[in-house]
Amino acid sequence: MPPMNRREAVKTTTALLGSVLITTNGFLIACARDPNKATGKVLSVEDQSLIEDIADTLLPTTPNSPGAKAAGAGAAINLLLTDCYEPEEQERVVSGLKKFRETCGKRCGAGFAAMPQNEREQLLREIDADAQKAGPQSKHYFALIRQLSLQAYFSSEIGMTKALRYVMTPGKWVGCVPLQPGQPAWA
Repeated sequence: MPPMNRREAVKTTTALLGSVLITTNGFLIACARDPNKATGKVLSVEDQSLIEDIADTLLPTTPNSPGAKAAGAGAAINLLLTDCYEPEEQERVVSGLKKFRETCGKRCGAGFAAMPQNEREQLLREIDADAQKAGPQSKHYFALIRQLSLQAYFSSEIGMTKALRYVMTPGKWVGCVPLQPGQPAWA
């Protein structure tokens, strides 16, 4: 048997693997994507946009700090939900967003993002009141959405450096420091 040439080995291996992938349709299935889903995430693109609008209503832009939308809270919430939460909680958020859309549709017809800011705030207050009436042990979706919004915003660079008081190297640790009136909390 003659010695094998490296080029011939690479060509043969490539041809063999290529034919296996194409004939088993594995390559084509791996490349197929659902256009409604964000790549491998729990929330669809529309759900991510809606949850970012909800987060931005909960944490709006102020003169001192940008809001949740500027911090990219939608993508962060989707990542947190996908990587850090159990399937039951993921389903609770997804079905909760569906209920939320139905509520918005009955109320204004156009959708949450099209509503004026004061109406969006009022709607969120009403949903939050319903969640609070259900109690802390309830599985209401809004409590989890609010928690995810806060977590995503305050772990972002904007939330840490603009909304909270941030000092890169604060020096020695002092356990109890009184805040001045109007001073933001420490990050």
